[in-house]
Amino acid sequence: MAAEALQDTTLATELDAEIEDLVEQHGGWRPAMRSLLLTQEELLRQADRATSRGYLRGLFSEGARPGAESSEA
Repeated sequence: MAAEALQDTTLATELDAEIEDLVEQHGGWRPAMRSLLLTQEELLRQADRATSRGYLRGLFSEGARPGAESSEA
């Protein structure tokens, strides 16, 4: 019985297959790139919202405490 050849499973090959699937799914390079960029933007917005800005080097950042009002009134 002859051994079956394994498919090429290098990272480059897997990425090429993902790219081909994405382009096929969106019908072209431009729509595929638009989809990737929109996804990247959304992930960056989510990461920004998840990042704490409340306590920085011993000081609370501006607006980090709800209901905090200035004492200049």
